[in-house]
Amino acid sequence: MDRPFSISIYTLGCRLNQVESEAVSSAFLKAGFSLAEAGSVPDIFVINTCTVTSKSEQKARRVIRKASSENPDSLVVVTGCYAQLNGPDIEKLGSNILVIGQAEKSRIMEFPAYIQETDAKCGASLKEYLQFRLGKSPMTTTKFDFLPDIFSFHTRASLKVQDGCNNFCAYCRIPFARGRSESMDFDRAVETAVAIEKNGYKELVLTGVNITAYESGGRRLRQLIETILERTSDIRIRLSSLGPYDDLDNFAFFTSQPRICPHFHLSVQSGSDNVLSAMGRKYPASRLKEITDILKASGRDPFISGDVITGFPGERDQDFEDSYNLVRDCGFAMCHVFPYSPRPETRAYRMKDRVPERISRQRAERLGNLAEELYLTYIARQKGRHEQVIIEEEVVAGGKKYYAGLSSNYLKVLIESRTELKPGTLCDVWLSYQLLPPDGAATVLGSAHPLD
Repeated sequence: MDRPFSISIYTLGCRLNQVESEAVSSAFLKAGFSLAEAGSVPDIFVINTCTVTSKSEQKARRVIRKASSENPDSLVVVTGCYAQLNGPDIEKLGSNILVIGQAEKSRIMEFPAYIQETDAKCGASLKEYLQFRLGKSPMTTTKFDFLPDIFSFHTRASLKVQDGCNNFCAYCRIPFARGRSESMDFDRAVETAVAIEKNGYKELVLTGVNITAYESGGRRLRQLIETILERTSDIRIRLSSLGPYDDLDNFAFFTSQPRICPHFHLSVQSGSDNVLSAMGRKYPASRLKEITDILKASGRDPFISGDVITGFPGERDQDFEDSYNLVRDCGFAMCHVFPYSPRPETRAYRMKDRVPERISRQRAERLGNLAEELYLTYIARQKGRHEQVIIEEEVVAGGKKYYAGLSSNYLKVLIESRTELKPGTLCDVWLSYQLLPPDGAATVLGSAHPLD
C-alpha cells in the first residue's frame, strides 16, 4: 500500500452495532488508515446494518446502493445483522460490494493487514483479494474482540459483555442473526473496564443484546458490576437495555449504586398480558410496574425508558389501552414506539389476525404523544437540580454557542460556559429548562463547572 487508505463507516441500529463499528474504526486507524473527511470519497465504505424492522433494511439498501453506484472505484463492505440474513440479495446491489455477515464481522478488523499486503486499489480488485485472503486464513477473532483503543464517534467508552439471545420472541430476527446468548469472560471484562478508566474515560456503557442474560463461570451481571465497582474508582457505569427477567433485588441494587447512572432502559414490548404471551415474553405486564417502582424507590428520580410495539398480530383495542396505561402508570421518561413489522423466519410472520397498518400507526402516534408528554414532565422536574454531564460537542442553538453533553440521567444538556470545554470533559452542571427559538423545542440548559 503506497498511501494511506481512507475509510468511512455508516452504522445503523443498536448500541452493539455502534460498539462494533468503533472497534473496526480503531483497527484501521491503528494500522495507519484515515477516516474520510466529510464530502470526500473514501477508498472503503463500511456499512453496518440492522434487521430489527423492515424500514431499517430499506434504509440499509438505499445507503448500500448509493455508495456502490456513485463510487464504483471504492470497496463497499456490508456487515451486520441484515448482511447475515440477506447476504445474497445485498451482493446483487453492486459488483464492488463485499458482504461480511454478523457471524464473521470481527474479521473486518483483519482487513488492514490484508490490504497492506496487496497492490489492489479499486473496489473490484480489492474485493477479490480480500475474498481470497478470507478463504485462505482461518478466523482468529471472536465476537468479544470488539475492543477499540480509539473511540472515533463517541466520547463515552462502551464494552460489549454479552451477545445473542435465547428467547426467540415471536417478532424478532436477532437470535437468527446474532445466535445464542454468549458472554464475555468475567476476568477479561473486569480487566477491560479497569483499562478503560485508566485511559481517561469518564463513563463506561455495558452493552449487549440483553445484558441481564450475562453469565460467565456462574457469575451474573450483578457480580460483574460489583467487581468493576470494586476495581475502579471514579468512572460512572451506564447499563444498556435490561430484560424484565432479572431478580427484582438486582434492580434495587442497580439503582442504589451512586456510580451506576440513574438511566434504565427496559425491554417492555407490550402492556397486555395477552400480547406478551403471544409474543413469547415470559412475564406479566405487572412485572414492569414492579420494576419501575423499585427503580424509583431510590429517590434518584431515574430516567426510565422502554420499547413498545403497537399492532402486533391479534392486538385488540383493549390490549393497546393496557399498553397505553402501563406506559402512563410507570411514568416512563421516554418511550421508543414501533409499529409492528413482519419479519421473515419469525413465528409472528405466519400469524393471522393482522392489525391493519393504519391502525398500528395510529396507535403508535397516540402512544408517541403520551411519551412526549411524559418526557416534558420529566425534564421539567430537573430544573434547579445538580447533575454531572460529559461534554460531547460544541453546538449553536437560538443564535448562541453551547456545549452539548449527556447527563448521568440521560438528558441532552446545552451548557453555557465561559471556559472551553473539550469533548470527554466531565462537568458539574446546574440544570434549567426553557423553550429555545426558532422552533420552540424544549431544551435542558445548564451552567458548568469542570471537574478535575
